[in-house]
Amino acid sequence: MEEIWQKLSKAIANRRDMAIALTQEMVRRPSQNGEGDVVKFVAEWWRERGIEPDIWEPQMTELSSHSGFVDVDYDYKGRPNLVVMLKGSGGGHSLTLNGHTDVVPVEPVPWQHGDPFGGQFVDGKIFGRGSVDMKGGLALGMIVIDALLECGIQLKGDLQMQFVVDEENGGNGTLAAIQRGYRSDATIFIESTAADTAMVSSRGAQFFRITVPGVEGGIEYQAVLPNVIQKATLLFQAVEAYAAWRVSQADHPLYAWDPTRIPAAICKIQAGSWPSTFAAKCVMEGSLECLPGEDIDQVKEAFRTYLLEVSRKDAWLAEHPPVIEWFGLRFEAGETSLEHPFIKQLTQTYQGMTGRRLETLGGGGSDLRLPVLYADSASILLGPTGGAIHATDEYVDVDSMMQMAQIFGKLILDWCEVKE
Repeated sequence: MEEIWQKLSKAIANRRDMAIALTQEMVRRPSQNGEGDVVKFVAEWWRERGIEPDIWEPQMTELSSHSGFVDVDYDYKGRPNLVVMLKGSGGGHSLTLNGHTDVVPVEPVPWQHGDPFGGQFVDGKIFGRGSVDMKGGLALGMIVIDALLECGIQLKGDLQMQFVVDEENGGNGTLAAIQRGYRSDATIFIESTAADTAMVSSRGAQFFRITVPGVEGGIEYQAVLPNVIQKATLLFQAVEAYAAWRVSQADHPLYAWDPTRIPAAICKIQAGSWPSTFAAKCVMEGSLECLPGEDIDQVKEAFRTYLLEVSRKDAWLAEHPPVIEWFGLRFEAGETSLEHPFIKQLTQTYQGMTGRRLETLGGGGSDLRLPVLYADSASILLGPTGGAIHATDEYVDVDSMMQMAQIFGKLILDWCEVKE
């Protein structure tokens, strides 16, 4: 086994230039809600290695019938998923490497390191939108599997890699892969994580909208008309108080590190169309989250009940209660037990490779929940370090990519096992 590992480790180390080039090529293919060009490139790369990928466009009719579906107002025409599979000989654990090909938009702000889609390599870092979130992670997985192929290593357990769409807006790409029958005993989402840290859970979340009714009229009627913005402020403050109370009640050990623990906030407000006219309504939108072990639907109902109770204490709102709606993003919470054999193998392999302890923490909303809840797969987030995620001068650290590639390579041998 040691001889096999040394051979694989050397093959991975020799792929540093390949990792850089792959990341750059994917960054140079913009993929904000249009991942087709990246997938085409990746598909050809696999075909050059004798692997025919499974490529398909997720279908809304199938997705929308699933309880894990995140409601969106578009379809996935021209936005394909891609999966490659290395079939095992049998008897070992199976493993999935998952990464998303979509990226968030770029703000019209100058970058210090070239074009946002230039993939500039400077001082050991690759800059560009999606470099760390998460095309560097995709490249990492690709070079590890390529090294396995070159070394002719036959695993006992199946190894697959998923390139999924639309993670940034909810996770329907990963859900589509599950619906297509793809599952493993364990799943690694190659998302960027802090050094020596893996995320083993994800919070649930739900977007909400609060519409506060008012009366449209000029400010000359200020003495008799309600100011809907003032009434909305009462509810805004109520949400802040609710959020503080939720944090005070949170006792999940995986989230002790996080000062926020359970986010709940209004992030968007709109009211009125003229500086001297009271608005007919004020609309506020925000997000409400929950921890693993909580039911997002129960949390939603408790939140709604609380806001209506607050409204009854104000004369205007008691007679004209706010309309509380749920829309768009809806996540359930998910968690992988620290006692799961995969987590134990991961921490053992990581410490053996680095000499350092891998810290396991709870994270925010992510695709992690989907294989946990719907594919019985122990799931984590673990990937290279970088910076400026979703921001100007986003970058991925190449040394971190290569170190993580070594860890992934050893973990694959340990978890999937090698055919003698």
